[in-house]
Amino acid sequence: MDFSELRDIELREAWPNEGSDFTPWLEDNLQRLSRVIGIAIEPDDSQVAVEGFSADILATFPVNGSRVVIENQLDNTDHTHLGQIMSNMARLEAQTAIWVAREFQPAHLSAIRWLNINTPGDFSFFAVRVRAVRIGEFPAPIAPVFEVIERPHDWERRVVALNRVPVGSGSINTRLNRIRRKRSDFWRSYAEQFPGDVQIADDHSHSNIYHRLGGAMVSQYVGDGSVGIYLVEHSRNYDVEAARAVSMYKEGLQLNLGDSSESLAIDTNDRDNWPDMIDWLHGKLAEFRRVIERYSTGTVDEVSEYEPVEFE
Repeated sequence: MDFSELRDIELREAWPNEGSDFTPWLEDNLQRLSRVIGIAIEPDDSQVAVEGFSADILATFPVNGSRVVIENQLDNTDHTHLGQIMSNMARLEAQTAIWVAREFQPAHLSAIRWLNINTPGDFSFFAVRVRAVRIGEFPAPIAPVFEVIERPHDWERRVVALNRVPVGSGSINTRLNRIRRKRSDFWRSYAEQFPGDVQIADDHSHSNIYHRLGGAMVSQYVGDGSVGIYLVEHSRNYDVEAARAVSMYKEGLQLNLGDSSESLAIDTNDRDNWPDMIDWLHGKLAEFRRVIERYSTGTVDEVSEYEPVEFE
């Protein structure tokens, strides 16, 4: 029997771009992360806007419906991503954060450890190192390897307790189902009022919907305490030309609207607020569409020469 060696390769050999390659791959392969965490993780959405920034992946633990924020890096950890994790958890009302990175600086591992010790027991923080390996030489296939290097000290006990809840119990997925039902009802109400804006399946229950404008993706979203719209800056569907167009549209939106991401703070659980939320989203989508259509006829070099678009 012949044996070979396991060889580490650069992460960017497997995933050249963090936003357009690694994030969508991880979202499609969360079962690999689930295996090392020890509990099922269900994808909810990716690149979810949070006050001008975006959470890489928003997911849930189906066993109890709690939200999970996943932040991923193909490089070593930094303070910026730690801050984004905390901001995203607060804004998206998540109870679990999973930070995936190539290497963790000691200070960041200490921060994760401190959070697990000093936050309430229903909050959990994970540091997960990602590697890419080949068994043998090229062209042997690449295999991803995840290693949990920080977790709550009583995580195994929590997992056992959660998995003891009997299937079919009224407590399972209660919150998750309520969130999905609210989203589905909201988007259906939007589509009924503005069918030219939104065409979705009856069972659409994601926080985001997407629009293809000028070759770019624009997303509208509904969260727990806000609605918003933003230009998707990274997508697996963007080729080189589309990425150039997105860069141009971003500058155009910043020139005309002040930013390529806007949000409205509002209690989205109060259905009496839905008409105002729908009108706001409709108006913002019209503004984004008008700017992008104006800029889609130009080139990146011409952006600075454009005058702002006039809005009626």
